[in-house]
Amino acid sequence: MFFLVSDHRVERKFLRFWFPVILYSGIIFYASSLPYVQSSFEIVHLDKAVHILEYLLFGFLLARAFCYQWSWLDGAGKVSSWVRTWGIVALGSLLYGLSDEYHQSFVPGRESALSDVIADVIGGLLGAYIYSLWTDRMKQKNH
Repeated sequence: MFFLVSDHRVERKFLRFWFPVILYSGIIFYASSLPYVQSSFEIVHLDKAVHILEYLLFGFLLARAFCYQWSWLDGAGKVSSWVRTWGIVALGSLLYGLSDEYHQSFVPGRESALSDVIADVIGGLLGAYIYSLWTDRMKQKNH
């Protein structure tokens, strides 16, 4: 039903806030499809840092989309609203991280790990937190 609405504002809102989430999800999926390439040097837990950074942007975009989709999530400094937003982003990061690790288990040279999913959720939460700080700062700046 959402896509049948002819209101251009709805379409613009979708393109502005949800398309980046979908596009970035596709980029994550594509990156997970690439066979693992062993580097000549080894940095301990570098892959966890990559997962955190990768999902930091995902969490930021997801928080942004949810807050614009449902205005009751837009905290504007209210702790309870931000906790709900962070909870939704944590759930979204968990589910997408699990599906990403499952997908990755079929890629030659790659393996899935629960610790990667944990890093994904941490990254998503950091992204949501940065989004909340950014939003609060922008609202203070405009007042």
